[in-house]
Amino acid sequence: MQTHAIVELEEGTLTATVGVREGGTARITASARLPLLEPTREALADALRSLASGALQGVAGAHVVLGDRRMQHFVSTVPRMAPAEVADFVVREALRVTGMPSAQEALAAVRLLRRLPGGRLTVGVTAIARNVWGPLREAFEQVHLEVLGLYSLESCLALAAADAGERTAVLECNGGRARFVLCDGAAPVQVRRFLLGGADGNADAFAAQLAMELPRTLDWLKETGHEPPTLLLLGTRVGLDENSIEMIRGDLRRIERAPVAVRAAEGRAPPGLAAAMLFAHLFAGTKPPSLLDRPTIRLPWSAGRILAIAAAAAAGLACTYQAVVDGRSLLEARARLATAAAETQRLELEMAQAGARPSPETASPEQARLQGALELRRPVSRLLAEVSACAGAALHLDELKFASTERIVVTGAVAGGSRQEALASLAAFSKRLRELPYLCAEGQEEVTEVAGQQNRFRFRIGLSWRNS
Repeated sequence: MQTHAIVELEEGTLTATVGVREGGTARITASARLPLLEPTREALADALRSLASGALQGVAGAHVVLGDRRMQHFVSTVPRMAPAEVADFVVREALRVTGMPSAQEALAAVRLLRRLPGGRLTVGVTAIARNVWGPLREAFEQVHLEVLGLYSLESCLALAAADAGERTAVLECNGGRARFVLCDGAAPVQVRRFLLGGADGNADAFAAQLAMELPRTLDWLKETGHEPPTLLLLGTRVGLDENSIEMIRGDLRRIERAPVAVRAAEGRAPPGLAAAMLFAHLFAGTKPPSLLDRPTIRLPWSAGRILAIAAAAAAGLACTYQAVVDGRSLLEARARLATAAAETQRLELEMAQAGARPSPETASPEQARLQGALELRRPVSRLLAEVSACAGAALHLDELKFASTERIVVTGAVAGGSRQEALASLAAFSKRLRELPYLCAEGQEEVTEVAGQQNRFRFRIGLSWRNS
């Protein structure tokens, strides 16, 4: 069972929510809202302590969603550059918008929105001065509650617009305050906050105020150089019926309720849209970028890189097929060598049983030449078969040199999972060679390590024909 806890800090309110996922169902099991008039270290620590025996009981770590006016959001298009250079650009822009003097004084998170022709990138950035988060972090440390991630409230709301496919804004309320977030994909572009009366009681008054504030907000977007949205997504705390939604639509093409995949257990209040979207991504394993992490960006693979990988994969398959064919040929050759060796042994035994050799004193000159030739004869076929049979899977034979009266030289390479394993395989191979009845060990063995490969050795073993 997967469990996550989220703590929301938003303009005088602290909301703690715990959610679980069992199978394919995600639901809220515990939630609590407390007033937080001033977000100071002492006030936050006291509020968290009061929740330790309630909604956060047994919770060791939580994700923090911070709704602060000092949080900055912007979208930028950057020229073609490496991911590390994009991260440096984000840090410089974060310093500019927060007014901080050094990179250590600002927190920033970056999200890749799209890749443009020519290698250009569009990225969404969230930034805040570190001194805003410092006292809040100390409050979490005082109550021994680990912070697993830090996110802006607006960036979590923008997650609802990630798959909309058109210019989208998100509207969410908290008490008598409303947040209007213009989104570019899953990133906030512009944020407007305004007060609303009757949000907790008089639905008609609430709708009437929204009908006035939304046109003002759209005009404000035009004045600031932003294209107004065509779709408005309503958060879970915007309590409007269908008639009220139609009344406030105005110049907007569509107004819909934001899709929420997390449900509250019976008797529990539904989570806000920001927490619901963050829960959905945490349960799906797609954690959004955290302000506590170093800004990083992963570029999507280009078409050229995909084609190169496909070509490499095809070449690998061709090499694998050729290796299988070569392996089968080697096995067939070894089988033929073993058959020839057995046939040679049979013929030698028949010749030995045919009778004794004529004495040199009584042999004719022709018989003497034949006797000399027989004495020079060596079991060559047997040598090839048995040397190959002595070599295990870890050995690769490069060369086998031999002649009728010269010594035999075996060269090759051996590899293993470790140095000891490779040397043990070589020692076993040398021992089997010395046990061949028609060979004598000369004690001339050379073993050298392959440069840069500690588990691979080259060897050269000298042997001689046995004469007695």
